[in-house]
Order: sequence, then C-alpha cells, then structure tokens
Amino acid sequence: MILGLALTIVLLWWVLRDVSISEVWHRARQADPWLLSGAVIVATFSFVLRAMRWRVLLQPTHPDSRFNTRFGATCIGFAVNNLLPARLGEFARAYALSRTERLNIGASIASLVAERIFDGLVLAFFLFVTISLPGFPLGEGSTATIVQRMANLGALAFGVAFVLLWLAARRSDQSVRLFERSVGRLLTPALSRRATRIVAGFLDGLGALHDTATFVRALAWSIVVWVNLAVSIWLALLAFDITAPGFTGSIFLQSVIAFAVAAPSSPGFFGVFEAAAKLGLGVYGVDVTDTVSFATTYHILTFIPVTIIGLWYIRHFGLSWSEIGHSEEIVEANVDES
Repeated sequence: MILGLALTIVLLWWVLRDVSISEVWHRARQADPWLLSGAVIVATFSFVLRAMRWRVLLQPTHPDSRFNTRFGATCIGFAVNNLLPARLGEFARAYALSRTERLNIGASIASLVAERIFDGLVLAFFLFVTISLPGFPLGEGSTATIVQRMANLGALAFGVAFVLLWLAARRSDQSVRLFERSVGRLLTPALSRRATRIVAGFLDGLGALHDTATFVRALAWSIVVWVNLAVSIWLALLAFDITAPGFTGSIFLQSVIAFAVAAPSSPGFFGVFEAAAKLGLGVYGVDVTDTVSFATTYHILTFIPVTIIGLWYIRHFGLSWSEIGHSEEIVEANVDES
C-alpha cells in the first residue's frame, strides 16, 4: 500500500509538473459534452460486456450463472478497486459471485485468472499490431522507441506465459504430478499436499483453456471488450479535439493504460492512469495540457458510474462492507479448505 501511494504521488508530480492546473481546468470545460457523455456511456457498457464474457469463462464449471449476478459482481469488483488498495476488487468480485451463485470460490477465482490471461493476450496483440502499422510515429531515441521495446517485451512475456499455462491446463494431471515432483519436494508433506490440492483445483477451474470452442468464444469476447473501450477513448479524445492518434491510436493508448494500471498504486489508479496517457499520447506529439486535460477528465468521469453501481450492488446482494474489505482472507481460507 505504501509503495502504491508513493508511486501515485511520484507519477502525479511527473504528469502535472509541466502544466498549469487552471489551463487544464479551462481545457476540460471546453470539451464537447456530447462526445464525453458518449465516451462514458460506452465505457460503462464495457461492464455489461465483461459480464457476458464471464458466462463463457464459467461455462465449464457453472453453466447456469445469471447475468444480473455476474454484472453485479463485476461492478462490485471494479468499485472496490476504485476505493480500496491492493486490487482487492478481484477477490471481492470472486466472493460476491460465489455468495450469490453458490459457486465454489476456487472456480470463481480460476475464471478470473483465465479472464486476465485473455485480456493480456489481446492487449499484447493490440500493442504489437498498432506499433507495427506503417503510420506509427517512431523516431530514434524518442518516447515511442521506449514504448515499442516495452510493448514487444510485454507481448513476448504474455505469449510465453499463455502457452505455458495453456499447456498446463490442457494436461492438468501431468502438470500436477510435475508440481509434486519439483516444487512439492521442497515443502513439508502437509504443505505439499495442500499446495498440490490448490494447484489441481486451479487448473481444473481454467475450463476456458481446456476446450477449443470455449477458448475461441472467450477470445472473441475479449476482443469485443477491448475494442469497445478503445471506442470510448476515441470519443473522449475527439471531445478534446485530439485527432492525431485516430482510432488505431486509441487502441494503442488503451493498451498502454491497461498494462500500466496493473502496477501497484493507490485506489482508483490515479497518477498511474494519467502517466500512462501522457506516455501514450506523447508518442503522437499531443500537447501536454491537452493530454492531462483528457486523461484527468476521462478518468474521473468513467470512475463515477461503476463505483456507484458497484456500491448499490453490494447493498442489493446483502453484503457488508466488512465482508468486502476482508474478501481476500475469506477467499484464501475457502480455497485452502476446498
């Protein structure tokens, strides 16, 4: 938590050091309200798409999940990430679904891990493709060169990690035995049995990686989710009359931001989000005041709806804030016992 807060402070200083707050506010007031409204609506709709994708990921272990509970749990997770540190939203999301659907928490967690795998795969692909396009503004020694190298490295890392996890999920029995013969031997017998049980349950829960048809559907939904978010960012950029990146630049920018907010930070990813936007739009030579105005306005406006919806669903599902705040411990305890 302290590391995340320190990172947020440092990044906010870096983002704001070259701009006038009054100019940023003035630029934000000049933005097209209709395009901004459209950007917020499209961004909020992404949670509907995530809930629909979650059904595919849960299909192998829990085929009868309801849309309302998936959507509510999704909004709860993102609201908690906005309000609490350490990305507790992922645990809160799994816990909320398991409570409302009577689903095994281990299976719920595994489905979210599968979701992150598909997200990383799609985002790494988007970064690689957009940077490889002829019109991408590369320059020797420029920020774009740094971004390109990071993107290529990230794409390679996610590709290798995905292949290894896919193979492990497809050959779960062999993978569990390999774990027992390698890592398991370094542990005490009791701890080895417990760890092996957790690994086996985790691999069984990655149902989307077992079946080819489910894999293709989950990948297709992931592309839809992230293209939808790119449309939202594109509308927001147009609201500030930032046209240089175009739609492909919006795809690039949302990929950079998505990878950046995976780093430890304070609740809501403030500072990290804005710094990623500054880095991404700096590639296209966008004025820094326009960049900061876009990033802060878009971030705050998209922060509000899902947070309100998530808080409403916490009450609607009969959950308490104390449960949500301790969801990590509850999830870990249930996984250990399963």
